[in-house]
Amino acid sequence: MNDPQDKRDNSGIQVIARAADLMRSLGGDTASLGALAKRTGLPRSTVQRIVDALARERLLEIGEGGVRLGWGLKELGDYVSSGVVSQLRGPLEALFRHTRETIDLSVLQGQEIRFLERFVSDQEVRVVPVLDRPFAPHAMANGKAILACHRAEEVERILPASLAALTPRTLTSRAALAEALDNVRATGLATDREEHAQGVCALATAISLPGMRAYAISVVVPAFRFEARLPMIKEALLACKEQCLAILLEQTRH
Repeated sequence: MNDPQDKRDNSGIQVIARAADLMRSLGGDTASLGALAKRTGLPRSTVQRIVDALARERLLEIGEGGVRLGWGLKELGDYVSSGVVSQLRGPLEALFRHTRETIDLSVLQGQEIRFLERFVSDQEVRVVPVLDRPFAPHAMANGKAILACHRAEEVERILPASLAALTPRTLTSRAALAEALDNVRATGLATDREEHAQGVCALATAISLPGMRAYAISVVVPAFRFEARLPMIKEALLACKEQCLAILLEQTRH
């Protein structure tokens, strides 16, 4: 005999799964209810009910341009990220001690990279971040590392219609960016050779576990010493990644 409680539980789980799928389909976009119904394959009436419920919790916002992700997600992300930062600080500090270059831990927030932790190089010539520049993921090693964790159609939804050229070396062609992301997926490493700022290079890798948002660790280096130090940085960065993954994997078991 079927238990009515089981049916209610399964129905609740299905609603949560649909809500999560709907929010993922938004990415950094604003979309109409009709567009969301098409993306998710759900009836428009179902999309309306889910959107209304998520908007009441500030997880979505409804405006004239359509539906977009809400500030409630940022608040939840802050709670999660603060714990991740404290858990990964040890491997990040070890990476900093080994390279003496600027080290960043970052995530993708909407269409921009958001920095969670940073160790600034103590060398005489170093990279110090400039906060008034756009942190466009297509032009940054950490951004490309995170984008490579997403499927091609998800990347299309995340990025703006036009890819801005921040320097003469920025990848503004979607075909060139797609090729670069395929290379990141194959090697686990993303590079920025003066694509975000002239005179600045970076190497990054993503930390991603099933059911968890992707984080990126990047080593940011003045261009004049990047190539010579690249083999050492690559080895140290991949070792740091393995340590970070081990820590996060252990946390998921508790």
